[in-house]
Amino acid sequence: MLRFAFNRVASANMSVKSCADLAARRSFSSSMVVPAAAPAKPVKKKIRQGYTRNTNASGKAKKGGMTDMKFRDAVRGLGYEKYAPSLSNLHLETLNEKAVGTNKVTKFSSKSLAKLVSLETFKKFQHVEMFSEPVSLVTQNTHNIHANFLSKLNDAKSPRLCLLGEKGSGKSTLIAQTMALALEQHNHNIVLLHIDHPEQIVNGTSDYIFNSKTKQYQQPMFTKRWIEKVRDANKDVFQQLKLSRDVSFVTDKKEHQLKKDENTVYDFVANNADFAKQGSSGALQFLIEELQHHSKTTPVLVSIDNFTGLINDPVSKYRHPDFTPIHFTDFEMGSFALKVANGEIEFAKGGVLLSSSSDNRNAHTLNVALGLEQYDPYYKNEQCDVEVVEALLKNGGIANYSLTNLSKDQARELLTFWESAGVLQLRDYVRKEKKFQMSELASQSNVPQVHVEAEELFEKTVQNYFTLSSGNVGGLVKAANFLY
Repeated sequence: MLRFAFNRVASANMSVKSCADLAARRSFSSSMVVPAAAPAKPVKKKIRQGYTRNTNASGKAKKGGMTDMKFRDAVRGLGYEKYAPSLSNLHLETLNEKAVGTNKVTKFSSKSLAKLVSLETFKKFQHVEMFSEPVSLVTQNTHNIHANFLSKLNDAKSPRLCLLGEKGSGKSTLIAQTMALALEQHNHNIVLLHIDHPEQIVNGTSDYIFNSKTKQYQQPMFTKRWIEKVRDANKDVFQQLKLSRDVSFVTDKKEHQLKKDENTVYDFVANNADFAKQGSSGALQFLIEELQHHSKTTPVLVSIDNFTGLINDPVSKYRHPDFTPIHFTDFEMGSFALKVANGEIEFAKGGVLLSSSSDNRNAHTLNVALGLEQYDPYYKNEQCDVEVVEALLKNGGIANYSLTNLSKDQARELLTFWESAGVLQLRDYVRKEKKFQMSELASQSNVPQVHVEAEELFEKTVQNYFTLSSGNVGGLVKAANFLY
């Protein structure tokens, strides 16, 4: 009681200053200081896949470049040929039988060019985009193909030929020339079946499904795209070929019944969707049999560019259900290409033209099949497929022709055309008449200069480019300076 009373008296007697000090001490605290909340950021609304933002916003999106492709792809992908100068003032001859022995740069007829473009005959690294339309130089190779291959398309036994040559020697160009000459020779009454990239059959870029009826794998999208190209290129011919038998099929829940001698082959390929349908009813086989039937009057020319892209890697990137690799002969289109090449699928009139490639130098399948080298029993299966070799040796085997490089006169003719077309850049240079001292060279204005004449400069360019390329067309293109 006394202690409590004393505390009360002491508290009552505290000075005002002491109370102020106590209040000041009580204002401090050791608890954590909580900062003020930051203003909330606007929440970005998620955009569902397949939808785009409102483009009416005030801010404009920054435009990117013309393309994200590299130069070699861009010059082809951007369609430079649309802006290239016209070649009408050069008065080029049309590629036909009369122009075979001229050794001149020629153009394709408009009708033939449309068919070659539909079949995608021209590859993107052939630099056809340099001109407003594709052109080609007639060489000794063209003359030999015309004499030894095109002249035999109407023979009882169809010729089968494989083009050989180093990279850039002009094999793809010669195939295009052969197809154009065949069209002109037969007044466009000839069927063209061209496979431009057969390696797409085995490189794993297409869908595939097993067909229990044919016991083969189908590639619906690859086959569909190929049929579309063949249909567009041969429309005028297919419309003249009457069906040899009745056929019925269903497309988009609509039944089509085509009659013999009434409907045409074009009616079949234009309306039938079984080429791209899983579990096809044999549409491709039916088309081939119809072309074989009509080949007695209408020749069929089959061309396969880069045939080695198919047989050099016979084991494809695709897999069976048990995950074992699939051989290319188990595919519908792969089997068709091989049977055409070895003559198992033969047309009464026509021919088969193949081309090789040197991309895979470890592959020996084609060389052994053509008799260019002996089979080595130590070859691995991926180096030389014995089954493919035996298949290619059937029916007398395949003949071969090795392309020759350009002569110096032919290289001069090609460079002359490039200069006239405005795609060859000739760089003038200066040469000194005599040697000067360093003090004289210090002042460029005192150095007498002589400019090389245009004819002399062009001749030096021909000599330099021909030496660098050794007459190889692809090397000549790389050596020359082009203004894209």
